Amino acid sequence: MSIIVKDGNSADKYYQTIEDGSLANPFQSVVPNYSVAQAIRDIEAQYSDTVSIWDKAKSLLKYGGNPDLDVAVSETIWNTGGNETLKTANEIDIVVSTDAGDTQEIVIEGHTISGNDLTFVTQTLTLNGTTNVSLTTPLARVNRLYNNDSTDFAGVITVEDNGTSVNLTVDGTKNENQSRKCQTAISQFDYYIITQMSGGIVGNISANVAFKFQIAPVGGVWRTVREFNSNIYTEIPVVPHIIVPPNHDVRMLGTSDTNNTEAVGEFAGYLASIQ
Repeated sequence: MSIIVKDGNSADKYYQTIEDGSLANPFQSVVPNYSVAQAIRDIEAQYSDTVSIWDKAKSLLKYGGNPDLDVAVSETIWNTGGNETLKTANEIDIVVSTDAGDTQEIVIEGHTISGNDLTFVTQTLTLNGTTNVSLTTPLARVNRLYNNDSTDFAGVITVEDNGTSVNLTVDGTKNENQSRKCQTAISQFDYYIITQMSGGIVGNISANVAFKFQIAPVGGVWRTVREFNSNIYTEIPVVPHIIVPPNHDVRMLGTSDTNNTEAVGEFAGYLASIQ
């Protein structure tokens, strides 16, 4: 809740609290750390938008894995492999499994597109084994799929542009019940404040992976805004924080110096809604 007090000049000053107070449990003020507060101020100064992470109330962590990076080949850290060709229309329209027994309820998160504007959409569907299931709302971006049932996936689940492209993969043959896609999109209503990222290799292989964090406006080109190398697992605090504006895509790429390298990566932060 918010409270209003008068200063010495009788001007209203606004304070936010995390709960109602009492004599035994007084009000507690909410003060973001300096870096987050500075990022919010930067957004106002650079883009003339006032934003709130408190009103949005959504932390966002994107984690992914690529099972097979090869020498000098740059790929997104996601199960599907390679790099996704981003859609300019709402063409991602089916979900299907490679196993006839997969009939679980699933949740798919993604974005529709209109012009250059992205809108976040969540939909719940029921798999029908190896038979295509049409999405309730066709998408231009698919960011996450997870099993919302009580039975593990048995097959490989893919979300597709009906046979034209695979835009997300969940490998149930490896006991996965959620997609691993270190890529997402930011809607027309939000900013994304990136506070940390990490990446590394899986298993005993001796390899070094060069990681790149990239952003791109809808319809624009990718540009690298942070990079690091890792031959184990490396966590990178991002200070000052990276600000991703509305209607942008974000992804993490990996390039190995050794064939057949399995790599994982993640980035995390806060969504901030435009007020």
